[in-house]
Amino acid sequence: MKLVKTLLLTGENNHDWKRSAPYCKNLLEESKKFEVDLTTDPSVSLTDKDKLSDYNLFFVDYNGPQWVDPAKENFINAIRNGTNVCILHASNNAFDGWVEYEEICALMWRTGAGHGKYHKFDVEVTDPGHPITKGLPLVFKDHPDELYHGLSHMHNTDYHVLATAFSSVDSGGTGQEEPMVLVKNYGDGRIFHLILGHVSGGGGMDTFENRDFQTLLLRGCEWAATGDCALN
Repeated sequence: MKLVKTLLLTGENNHDWKRSAPYCKNLLEESKKFEVDLTTDPSVSLTDKDKLSDYNLFFVDYNGPQWVDPAKENFINAIRNGTNVCILHASNNAFDGWVEYEEICALMWRTGAGHGKYHKFDVEVTDPGHPITKGLPLVFKDHPDELYHGLSHMHNTDYHVLATAFSSVDSGGTGQEEPMVLVKNYGDGRIFHLILGHVSGGGGMDTFENRDFQTLLLRGCEWAATGDCALN
């Protein structure tokens, strides 16, 4: 079986990317479905347009300075031409004003966004028929994470929500259901946007060690890369 060639883009984040990125690389590779190259300098790695054609999946765990223009252009063109994407958690905080990236994410942390305290909450599947969620429990109980609220819908771009969570007022939230997992297409590329995924410097890895989170991440990446899911 041919492995999904993946480029994991990291190196800056307001979260602890030095733990989250290697953890995700190992998780993907241990599934025996993915081969992952990890770069901590996307501005360099994305400027080699010929090498980018090797990759079927970009995994974005990055929230930092803008990449150089050639890197941004190659990233967008690759996705339009069929390279697929996983957007993880605070990666939706990044690149204010980069319209194409904002369209890829669909929902972004912009003015008005926030989260309450880190706590356990239920994640409810809203589309059990999608390949990512098909056959999974309808509720993932007691998921430990940050629960983002008030994300901005960017540029009226289309997206489809697969799972939500209730942002309770008691936890510092909105008292509303908030999207946690969404998918969309951008050109010929499939986009999997996992809004879950918090880890802070010095904090535990409870979110990433949660089996339900791992299942969503793996199945989402597999769907993005192949259009289907076989992983459990």
